[in-house]
Amino acid sequence: MRLIALPILALLAATAPGIAAQGLTGYEALRQEAACPRDKEPKPLRQTVIVLDEAMVEGKPEGNALWKRIVVEAADAREVGTGTLAPRERLTLLVARRDGSEMTPLFVGCSPNLPSEEVERARAADTQWDVFTGGDSGARLKKTREAFSNGLARALAQVAKRAEAIAAVPVQPGSVLRALLNGGRLADPNHGLPRFIVVSPFQVVPKGEATETAGAREKGFALAERSGLDFGRAEVYLAGAQLGEGASLEFARALVLGAKGVLAAARSDGLPRLQPEPATLRAYAGFIDYIDQRIPLQLRLAATAQGDLVNSWIETTFSKSTATPVFGKMLCRGATCEVRGDGRFAQVWFLDPQGEPRNRTKLPFGGARNLELTLKGTTATGRISDPGVVFGGSNAAKREDLRFEIERVEDGQF
Repeated sequence: MRLIALPILALLAATAPGIAAQGLTGYEALRQEAACPRDKEPKPLRQTVIVLDEAMVEGKPEGNALWKRIVVEAADAREVGTGTLAPRERLTLLVARRDGSEMTPLFVGCSPNLPSEEVERARAADTQWDVFTGGDSGARLKKTREAFSNGLARALAQVAKRAEAIAAVPVQPGSVLRALLNGGRLADPNHGLPRFIVVSPFQVVPKGEATETAGAREKGFALAERSGLDFGRAEVYLAGAQLGEGASLEFARALVLGAKGVLAAARSDGLPRLQPEPATLRAYAGFIDYIDQRIPLQLRLAATAQGDLVNSWIETTFSKSTATPVFGKMLCRGATCEVRGDGRFAQVWFLDPQGEPRNRTKLPFGGARNLELTLKGTTATGRISDPGVVFGGSNAAKREDLRFEIERVEDGQF
């Protein structure tokens, strides 16, 4: 089947290999929002933000094939959608400058891949005159898809034209983090739950600095706290990152988690496998009796059509807020839903995933592994426990679990 992705790559290959440094006056942000939801149309529950790190760019055109392919695949910019983006899902493409100075918007649009039932309804409404004049729903959809793909091609061509000058700037460890920080809030919660695809070698510390798992994770958590980076409770994917399966990967996981993100997958030679889109979304808020004090608690539950939790979070606030991802299954019968965690709930905060922490009192929920929830009406009743954990404080009786009851927040952006 012919793919529109091929003309995109062909257009990029045809652009000038580089421009003079003094010609670097910045990027032009392009918009293709014809497919974005209108007032009465349903809004997607998720949005995708692609961050293209200029550290991926090389001076010679043949060295730039990887990042072009990753962005095109992530944007689902093809004649027939593959599901990378949900119908009408908002896509934002940002460029992280090579020196870390700023994050520049390059493209904003919404996926033109519409639900099959909507396509069928539109086709049934077509008249013979619509078909004869080329104004039928199929022709309109094709036009929208081509506009989206061509807009993305023009956006990426701006990077390709500057490749030689971009590559002449030295890459310093941590530049992509500085760019993320300088970019401020990168995802507007009004457009759905955030998913970040960071196309970057992700060189955030000097090579060889992370040597063993516990030390690497400790450094990752420390860097997240020191930098102030905040993904805003998001799924994060790293594409093009040379991390392997050892300490470097654990460093990245800890860094992202400490910055309120969960590293869902990483891949060096292409786009990682992406989690399915959420089909339902619930948000709750209230308080939990946490040892010696009563503290605010917020909960977000997003589930796929199969009931798997994706991009779900529970956040508590002491002197600062701490967000812990929630994985597991949600099964509903009638008006009641039961949620069971994956048995590794707060263990994500362990320095050594295979070992026992030295001091559980410093971990969210004491590093407890079990989370159970019952959702009924507007109320969520929860229990956090672990056979190896006893909760207690100086002025509180010891107990085997933490329990809470919180209320649903309609249209709550959390």
